[in-house]
Amino acid sequence: MPWTEYGIAMLLFSAVSMILLYLMERFQHWLPLNPQKLANVAPDLAWNTAASFTTNTNWQAYTPESTMSYLTQMAGLAYHNFASAAVGIALAIALIRGVSRNESKTIGNFWVDLTRCFLWVLLPVCLAGSLVLVSQGVVQNLKPYSTVQLVEPQTAEAQDPGGKNGDAGGRTTNHRARPRGFPGNHQNVRNQRWWLFQCE
Repeated sequence: MPWTEYGIAMLLFSAVSMILLYLMERFQHWLPLNPQKLANVAPDLAWNTAASFTTNTNWQAYTPESTMSYLTQMAGLAYHNFASAAVGIALAIALIRGVSRNESKTIGNFWVDLTRCFLWVLLPVCLAGSLVLVSQGVVQNLKPYSTVQLVEPQTAEAQDPGGKNGDAGGRTTNHRARPRGFPGNHQNVRNQRWWLFQCE
């Protein structure tokens, strides 16, 4: 493929996958793997998310657990994390070919480069990473969210060892909010240790 055809193929692939992700977000309420019965994503947020994941910026302006269904997260967002990286690697390879092949009018085939990147680079890395996660006990299931009873929170107040501005202070007094409340890292560490040993 010449560079123009390569670029058009990349743009076509990215545009189609972005539109599919947008539609997946907009219709997730009626799609499977939505045990929480999450509502469809708003049009502006769906478009913003689809565009950002397609371009590998992955900007999240939402809380995934309360906005995106399992299907949208797995088949939409996780796929785009994978595919956008493959597109970037394929374009980097094409750029290197273009620089090194001064006299050639082609820089390779986008679809071949994308497939090779999927199968020979990203898939092995992902399989190895998933085995590490599974060996550490990370679980993925498709069940609805569980509600658990949290332990009653308890608070403890420690006295500041070096009160400033005339107050004995505590860790929540006003001088803690000032930019120069702790002028250096040593004071931060000292005060954190003090709070740790003073808590009952």
